[in-house]
Amino acid sequence: TTLSPVACVAAATSTGAARSSARLGKTTSMSASADAPAMTVATDASDLARLAVAAAVEAGEFVSSPGTSAYSAGRRALLDSSGSTRDTESFNVQSPSSDGKRAASRQLFLAVFVCCFSPLLFGFSLCFTSPAQGSMEGKAKGSVAPPSDLTVFTPTQFTYYAALFNIGAVAGAFAGSSMMNRIGRRRALALSACPHVIAWLGTSLSSDALLLTSLRILTGFSVGMGTAVTPCYIGEVAPPSLRGPLGAVNQLSLTSGIFLVNLAGSYGTVAESQGHSFCDWRALAAVGAALAAVLSTMVCMPESPRWLAQRGQVQAAKLALRRLRQGDTAAEEAELELAGEEQGSSSGGSLGYKLSDCKRSLVVAVGLLFFLQFSGINAIMMYATDICAQAGMENAEFSTVLVMIAQLVFGVLSCALVETFGRRCLLQFSGLTMCLSHLGLSYYYWAHAAAWWAPPPLALFSLSLYVIGFSVGMGPVPWIILGEIFPVEVAGQASAIATAVGWASSFVVCVGFRDLQLTVGAGGAFMFFALLCFGCYLFVTALVPETKGKTLDEILRLMRCGGAREAPVAAGKLQGATERVFA
Repeated sequence: TTLSPVACVAAATSTGAARSSARLGKTTSMSASADAPAMTVATDASDLARLAVAAAVEAGEFVSSPGTSAYSAGRRALLDSSGSTRDTESFNVQSPSSDGKRAASRQLFLAVFVCCFSPLLFGFSLCFTSPAQGSMEGKAKGSVAPPSDLTVFTPTQFTYYAALFNIGAVAGAFAGSSMMNRIGRRRALALSACPHVIAWLGTSLSSDALLLTSLRILTGFSVGMGTAVTPCYIGEVAPPSLRGPLGAVNQLSLTSGIFLVNLAGSYGTVAESQGHSFCDWRALAAVGAALAAVLSTMVCMPESPRWLAQRGQVQAAKLALRRLRQGDTAAEEAELELAGEEQGSSSGGSLGYKLSDCKRSLVVAVGLLFFLQFSGINAIMMYATDICAQAGMENAEFSTVLVMIAQLVFGVLSCALVETFGRRCLLQFSGLTMCLSHLGLSYYYWAHAAAWWAPPPLALFSLSLYVIGFSVGMGPVPWIILGEIFPVEVAGQASAIATAVGWASSFVVCVGFRDLQLTVGAGGAFMFFALLCFGCYLFVTALVPETKGKTLDEILRLMRCGGAREAPVAAGKLQGATERVFA
């Protein structure tokens, strides 16, 4: 079919409507104009519009100014027709197949490494209570009590000391969201280190129960900031082929923090009393301050190019991209230019994404973080020592360390599995595995109470099985998906809402776990978590799509973010361009 310039521009007006999945037929080839070469492609109405605009622009027959939607549409069409192999409706001039030409630089891995001190501090802070609990509550080993200067809480006070961490994290999530949008991802992460340093140094020096609890809330505030920002930063700086593995490093760092605090608290920072070792939680808090100091160097790392482009700082975005990549970055730089141009043309807010355009993404994100906490992970990790002790283990602290080693090993494995089996498959496996683990713990406690066969290794095996299932799926994957399913305009706000729901859920679990145990027994409590884990499996099966191997913009279309709202606006802009050209 030979199209005149008039037909080219007229066809272009259907681009916006085509984004809303209006399918108007198929064509196999076309010669767009006398000056434009023939192109053989498999197209729908959206492709026809793009190729028409490309031909008209190339022939000099489509006139618009830089910064307008029509100009950007033409630029995109030219880029698409010049060899991009991405999906026909993608807004991102990027594809997994060409990702290898834009290899990650050492600077990218260094930036992610420093960034991951935030989840490292997350795990360290969350499970600080596990080794410190005995000393803080003054629990004796045999007839020997811990040093008096380490005993600061009653059991009830300690429960709230552990749980109020989550309240601080809820507030921190919203603060982190605001800061990451205002001052950037890297500065927000660097700034989150300041409350960490203050809280940990204060903890190492204080003996007042109220002050220690206040500092615990401040620690939670810092962690909440980090959990809102870290997934967005990693998701935006990583190329598609590495987004899964680097996203899994987030959870691996969290696991490393849990392992580190338990190992150091049990065997490193210890105080001796009459031949018995007790956790010196003051020295352990000083370790936390040192880790936070490393996180503060995030200010020297590259900023997210997507965030810079969304702010209209295209040249700065290109410089940041070149620091994060090796090899050819032309296609990604072109995408950043287009993002900057569209940001300028949509400064009034008519074309930008709103949170209401991403309802399905928000449901998925909130649901995954809800199930992450109600899978029982914080209750198990925070009280791992108690669980092992109640199971009859002679050396409960050592048994806990073995569980943490298993979590660390399978956390490393998840970095490879996430791109091999996909996000959805790992979440389904995780839900079923955690369900079986809780069923095993439930049986153990019920059998132990009824004097049935219940060997102590059964509890440790079930706990280890839980850690395996959690570490390869429910631990890393929700954070990966959180950094993938929102456009940059609303990523901070959406991340804050999802992480706030997660932390609020964590607070409920931490406060209610022991009351649940007292009400229905340990067996009933773990049966409750088993049912929730099965509910997680059903949720993932019904609502969570597979995002492996897809560009960020392809994922947005898969999640139906904003397509219906954008279509008529885009069509109207292009129609206006048509009228100006042929007036």
